[in-house]
Amino acid sequence: MVGKPLYLVDRPMRHKQSSNHERDAVVERLREFIRFNYVTGAEVAQRIGVRAETLYSWLQGKSRPAEPERLLAFLDSLPAEPGSGIAPIGYQYREYKNWRGIPEPRRCPFCKQVRGEIRKTRGGFQGVCPNCGASGPRRESHDEAVRAWNGKG
Repeated sequence: MVGKPLYLVDRPMRHKQSSNHERDAVVERLREFIRFNYVTGAEVAQRIGVRAETLYSWLQGKSRPAEPERLLAFLDSLPAEPGSGIAPIGYQYREYKNWRGIPEPRRCPFCKQVRGEIRKTRGGFQGVCPNCGASGPRRESHDEAVRAWNGKG
């Protein structure tokens, strides 16, 4: 049987080596994915099929992925999020006041474990910590006692 010469046998062809710029772009895209989706690098490494140490070395810039196609396949396989597609930049979580603007007692300034309670006492109202028993100054109204407990009055 006459066959093809050995050098013409169908072999899986290797793709051309990606340039360093393309690899860096893929790693930057992976870095943004991790940052905006609040997942750990270890979880992503497990889903891609590489060791976590390898992924972290890519993210730190110590090495580059040998097969950036795997990363692209992973990133392209993720479902698109509904909405405008604009990701928040520099979002910082902060605790908001209640929507009615009603003042609420803050956490106890001594134990910092639970929110204080405003209780009716013989002389008016007073802030008290249910955890450690610390008490604030007495005031005539509930709102004044809240302000005093919060350190504003």
